[in-house]
Amino acid sequence: MRPALRLLIVPLLLAQPAAWAEPYRKPDSSEMAAIRRWLCPHGGRPVRGKPGRCDGARSAGRPAWDAGLRPPQRNTVATCPAGTRPVPARGHSVIIRCLPG
Repeated sequence: MRPALRLLIVPLLLAQPAAWAEPYRKPDSSEMAAIRRWLCPHGGRPVRGKPGRCDGARSAGRPAWDAGLRPPQRNTVATCPAGTRPVPARGHSVIIRCLPG
């Protein structure tokens, strides 16, 4: 056998077999609860197919963040509350903000 060929074959013969990965194991209920708490820290469950989204489950008695607000008035002119004045938003010609004045 040629010496160069021996140099190529010897490392292959001495190589250790690769370690096999553990087979997939479905998480148990306590692990799933921990995963849900990590993914949705404010409650709810992850929404399938929408990464970063949780369904809207809330704790009892806690209103939504937009409770009591008027619905948005799209493309309508609204008057500013008393004590404020309308000012065009910087960089926008159609957006008006109500600033104290």
